[in-house]
Amino acid sequence: MNQAFKRRRLRIGALTFALAGLFLLALMRLAMLVLIDGPRLASLAHEEHTAAMQLAAVRGPIVDRDGQPLALSAATRSIFARPRKLLENSTAAARARLALALSMTPAALEAKLKKPAPFVWLARHLAPARARAAEDLGFDSIGAVNEYARFYPESNLAAAVVGLAGTDGQGLSGVELQYDKLVRGAPVELQFYHDAFGHPILDSPLGLKPAQPGARLELTIDSSIQSAAENYLSDQVDKSGARRGAAVVLDPFTGEVLALANVDGVASQRHDRLHDTATQDAFEPGSTMKGILGAIALQDRAIAPNRQIYCENGEWHLAGRTIHDDSRHGWLDLGGVIEVSSNIGAAKIALSLGADRFYNGLNAFGIGRRSGIDLPGEADGLLRAPSKWRTIELADHGFGQGVAVTPIQLATAYAAIANGGLVMRPYVVAAAYDPSGHEILRRTPQVLRRAVSPEVAHQMNLLLRNVVNSADGTGRLAQVADFTVAGKTGTAQMVNPATGGYYQSRLVASFVGFLPADDPRLVILVVLYDVAHGHFGGLYAAPVFSQIASAALQRLEVAPANVPTGYETASLLPFADGANPAPASAASSLATSPLLDDGSGSPSADTPPDYNGAAAGVAPDFHGESLRGAFAIARARRVVIETSGGGYVIAQNPPPGAAVGDVPIQLTLSESAAAAQDQSHQGDRPSHPVRSKRAARSGPHPWSGR
Repeated sequence: MNQAFKRRRLRIGALTFALAGLFLLALMRLAMLVLIDGPRLASLAHEEHTAAMQLAAVRGPIVDRDGQPLALSAATRSIFARPRKLLENSTAAARARLALALSMTPAALEAKLKKPAPFVWLARHLAPARARAAEDLGFDSIGAVNEYARFYPESNLAAAVVGLAGTDGQGLSGVELQYDKLVRGAPVELQFYHDAFGHPILDSPLGLKPAQPGARLELTIDSSIQSAAENYLSDQVDKSGARRGAAVVLDPFTGEVLALANVDGVASQRHDRLHDTATQDAFEPGSTMKGILGAIALQDRAIAPNRQIYCENGEWHLAGRTIHDDSRHGWLDLGGVIEVSSNIGAAKIALSLGADRFYNGLNAFGIGRRSGIDLPGEADGLLRAPSKWRTIELADHGFGQGVAVTPIQLATAYAAIANGGLVMRPYVVAAAYDPSGHEILRRTPQVLRRAVSPEVAHQMNLLLRNVVNSADGTGRLAQVADFTVAGKTGTAQMVNPATGGYYQSRLVASFVGFLPADDPRLVILVVLYDVAHGHFGGLYAAPVFSQIASAALQRLEVAPANVPTGYETASLLPFADGANPAPASAASSLATSPLLDDGSGSPSADTPPDYNGAAAGVAPDFHGESLRGAFAIARARRVVIETSGGGYVIAQNPPPGAAVGDVPIQLTLSESAAAAQDQSHQGDRPSHPVRSKRAARSGPHPWSGR
């Protein structure tokens, strides 16, 4: 082998190894692209060449507590186009016919088609007949898809509560926004392909993912009571010249909102779906604060019910300022201060409490803090730290100036007085059901905290009746035939934001109360904003309270009770929450309460009716009773109960007929009426629980409503 051959073979070997190395590197790179970078690159390519647009699914219906629909979705057709193809393959005259079918001008259609986009909407949410007219023109570059448009069959009834849904099916306000994730459902996704320059690939398919309908919401709102509240409030807004008005109707035991009315004085804005005055606007409560002040003062023992307060004959100079009453008063007790609405008397009570104790009491009632209602945008109100209160400000707070509340806050605070001292969380959505009718959400009453003891709540119940029923009371126009009303008027000057002072002739007039006072079923608040001087709460808000209350009592079929004028059987709810249980002696202590004196120095001889034949000193039979029924029996038998669960009583300890000592009777409740009925037959007597309309509808509803 010569030297030249050896060199040639060496070069061939080196080249072979070099080519083999390059081939191996190529294989390694290919493996890396396929196995490691492949999924990422494929996804990137898909994203680069795929466009998608979401179309709203059918939103679930919203119905009132009786199943009456307040918001529904209707099937519509939406027309889209591939603009470049449409311009290339049609004449101006043909496009003019398309514009006519879509109720557009030819110029407006041309402007849409000249946008630099591969996909444009020509019209959304058309009636099927109108959409068909456009589709029948035969353009192969336009298409149509089914969409759903929101409509409100009861027009503007409960508009701010129900809220508004946008064109693309998103909730914008009210329940539509608060529960949007439940109501909205899973949207439809429209997909198409385009090239690297964004031009659509004309033969690409349109892919539709199946939509999932939204949940059905059942509100606590009663359409009949809501309608009455809106109509009566609207009439008074017109008569009084108010800028706007709000009304709240609550069940004090549960926190259910039966009506939440908002009326604007401007006709074109009368029913605003985007703003809820009752939860989002704060106002100075004026003299309605005196009912809360009295409860706090009694709870903290800052004042005795019979203590006399000198009201300075209508004019009192304090810290360089003058506090006035509307009329001249000398010595008044707490009941008199509330009855005639003395600012001077309230100011002196606030000063006797002191800033810290008054602040803590207001905080317990929920003043200046959100109530927790399940609606968006709730305002906090205004309650500054007590360290910032000057003496004159503490006095002003006693009659509701310098403090701001929302209507729902004030109604919730008075509900605590009505139900025995417990602050309940208000709510507007009772339940939610999926499209198959299965319950996916159920709201139950929630106790937030105890504001005052049952004894104090009972005393304030009695005192607030005088505001409506006595000759000197400021709320006489709130009376309701055959029913006893407890409540308080309020008139406050509006703040001038430019000066920080108060307008002299622009007022907020209000009335808040509950009835029947001996067994409260309703708490009602009426507020009229920006009325003229002389438009007092007792003259303008109280009559609306009476009208709404009469309609609501008739709707709920509440029968008047035959109670004597002494009202000795006023509601006292002897139940407790975990934080501050009611004392076991609550009922017995009422017999010696100074405010229960009938004028002769001894308690009234009238006794409440005897339930289910149980002898005095033994446990009554609560089996099968609803929560309200159990409270009624407890009041009548003068026993203390503690409850757990909700619905109907299925167990009690001690059992019926057992001796009752100082230990509260423990009641266990269940939502299952059948379980309660089974348990009732195991007691000493047959029990047939009276089911309310609300309880009778506890099962799932048909998807379509009624």
